[in-house]
Amino acid sequence: MSAVIAAGTLKGSGVCLEPLAQEHAQGLYNRGRSAADWAYMPRACFIDLADTRQWIDEAREAPDQQPFAIVETLKGKVVGSTRYLNIRPEHRSLEIGWTWVGQEWQRTGINTEVKLLLLSHAFERLGCLRVEFKADARNLRSQQALERIGATSEGVLRKHMIVQGDYSRDSAYFSVIDEEWPEVKERIQLLRDRS
Repeated sequence: MSAVIAAGTLKGSGVCLEPLAQEHAQGLYNRGRSAADWAYMPRACFIDLADTRQWIDEAREAPDQQPFAIVETLKGKVVGSTRYLNIRPEHRSLEIGWTWVGQEWQRTGINTEVKLLLLSHAFERLGCLRVEFKADARNLRSQQALERIGATSEGVLRKHMIVQGDYSRDSAYFSVIDEEWPEVKERIQLLRDRS
């Protein structure tokens, strides 16, 4: 499972996930300046290009993580970011998180295809037994989106992390396990095709 760190580009029909690099900074800054989009993230939106570059460096240097830029293939535009994190090869598990897309691409099929690419790679190439997700318990939209793709709710970790504004957030956990993957994959493909 250590191959996840060198995952390379993951290509779908309308989106590709490129390993996060400084060349993505301007596009990420252009899409990541809306405070509302980052309300439930551990940090606030980008304040300038230097802040975006620092965020990219921190993401790339974080242990047990693989960050990606989300690129819309039709126009070649960087539209957001996502990553594998909490990669635990010894347990054949990882988390998908830090996912965000700019406002123009919200409520489109982009995020659905991102999840399909990441989950497919995790289960079919890396041999994961478990992929988990966590969302701020206040973020009902993210929780509904995870339920929509077929992830199973596992409960809430209370006062799990301190996030922006020194807020002690509760985290709602979801997962997909290897036995569930074929059914979940079919469900996500149907959702993507309807988008």
